[in-house]
Amino acid sequence: MKPFILLAFTIGTAALQAKVQVEADFPGGSVVVEELDEKARLLRFHPMGHKGKGWACWWYFKVSGLTPGDIWKLSLNGSGFAAPSRASVSSDDKIWKHSPPGKRSGKLLTYEVKVDAETIWFAWGPPFTLADARSLVDETVEAKVGAEAFELCKSEEGHAVPALRWEPKGDGKQPALWIQARQHAWEAGSSWVCRGLVEWLTSDHEKAKALRENARIHIVPIMDVDNVERGAGGKNQIPHDHNRDWSDQPRYPEVAAAQAWIRRLDKERTFSLFLDLHNPGPSDRTPFFFGSPDSHLNPTRKANQRRFHALCLETLGKHPLGLSGNVRVTGPGYHPLWRRISKNWVAENTASTSVNLTLETTWNSSNSTQHGYRTYGVALGQAIANYLKHAR
Repeated sequence: MKPFILLAFTIGTAALQAKVQVEADFPGGSVVVEELDEKARLLRFHPMGHKGKGWACWWYFKVSGLTPGDIWKLSLNGSGFAAPSRASVSSDDKIWKHSPPGKRSGKLLTYEVKVDAETIWFAWGPPFTLADARSLVDETVEAKVGAEAFELCKSEEGHAVPALRWEPKGDGKQPALWIQARQHAWEAGSSWVCRGLVEWLTSDHEKAKALRENARIHIVPIMDVDNVERGAGGKNQIPHDHNRDWSDQPRYPEVAAAQAWIRRLDKERTFSLFLDLHNPGPSDRTPFFFGSPDSHLNPTRKANQRRFHALCLETLGKHPLGLSGNVRVTGPGYHPLWRRISKNWVAENTASTSVNLTLETTWNSSNSTQHGYRTYGVALGQAIANYLKHAR
């Protein structure tokens, strides 16, 4: 069981129990409270660390016993990946909005939030947990648009990893897609982009209908489900994270299962597109793609990647988040385990015509919201449909 954080403070000379409490004992929860001053309406905190489970950058907690209308100061003791310019705030743990931009003073980044309910949730970004992934899968299947639920695998800690697929009728030679999110648990925005894509695929949009009727689509909303559930960062966990695990002997069941599916699709000569959805560093204010080095791009694959990127610029580039015109490369100079990064492994182990990319969607901007991410997923779906319509 994850650590339980419940703080109740005393106030005044009568030492009465304060009504304000802070909790994070729920899936994805993470917080360490350094100070709670109910009289001053101040909460100072930092993300909970989990030994060996990656960066301590994710935070997500509930505060109850508040007085609606009060203004609270939430002081985050952290920087970099742990410190979004705006906190995410919710009164129901479902609909999330941004706080005003925080103000930096030394090591502290302070968000001032006018609370509108007795209980408020605060988070690094809009959370997307394993329960959300299950709901997305169930809702998509219930929409009766040809989607099937399947279990990618059981995680190391026994969680079922939910996934979706469309297998349209035909000769089985339709182009195959593999789209996954959240190899790094803290990158919750990538799962929201994935959700937006799935919602678009489920819609009555003409291109969405054509795509799901003419392509074999496989989607995994969360890969590192264990760290998502415990509220850990996942990035650079020991001995390595999911996105450095793509070798012939993977450690993580999710990676092994994804590899088996991709090998199968490639053996059937239908594999066309691999997309790994991520969030980048805090200073990356425009989304971008990571691609493989030239050693993994023959002329056909390079031409296909260039055409796919151009089509993404036509849709994603018009979105408020935008899209960079440059594709960054993860090659030998990027990381010692560069060959074990997902898209590079896929490029080495699939047909020479497939496009294999990582999409890094900005999380540290005013447009990095549930709505912003989901509509970005819609634009991604439109680009995929445009690309496969004339796939080579």
